[in-house]
Amino acid sequence: MKLKKMMALVLCATTVAGLGLTGCGNSSDNSAAGDATSAAKESSDAGKTDASDFSGNITVLSREDGSGTRGAFEELLKLEDACKYSNELDSTGAVMAKVASTPGSIGYVSLDVLDDTVKALKLDGAEPTEENIKAGKYFLSRPFVMATKGEISEQSDLVKALFDFIYSDEGSELVKSVGLITADK
Repeated sequence: MKLKKMMALVLCATTVAGLGLTGCGNSSDNSAAGDATSAAKESSDAGKTDASDFSGNITVLSREDGSGTRGAFEELLKLEDACKYSNELDSTGAVMAKVASTPGSIGYVSLDVLDDTVKALKLDGAEPTEENIKAGKYFLSRPFVMATKGEISEQSDLVKALFDFIYSDEGSELVKSVGLITADK
């Protein structure tokens, strides 16, 4: 039973639960908090809508080329091969640390690693929460999937038991305990 739970945790953490990608900004400047899509209206440069009209510098941080997080971020925003980043970092932790220590910076991380060293940004007024992601209100998210050859009911008893555990209350609690979003059956 212990091996089954460990296997489920590994699989859940890497392939089953939904992943929320969260835009984050440096928390030392409260003007960076709030809604990224309405920041132009709320800034000291109110009325300006073109990014080139704003004063100050923004340091745009990213994961390295080939990162799954970067790929999802660019695909969801339809920005493949269109971004020029100030820094490309090799881990989510490095992106968070750089955003936290660099005034005027912005980056993106997975929701499960977000902490209070950075500010999560709203998109179209929606906070990056499990409820908003599941409801489609926070659009910057992607699912992970598990694949089987054929229906789950056609699989071995061990595979069926794994899926039963993942979708059980205990499995859902395990997924939530590591900061991921539970999968719906």
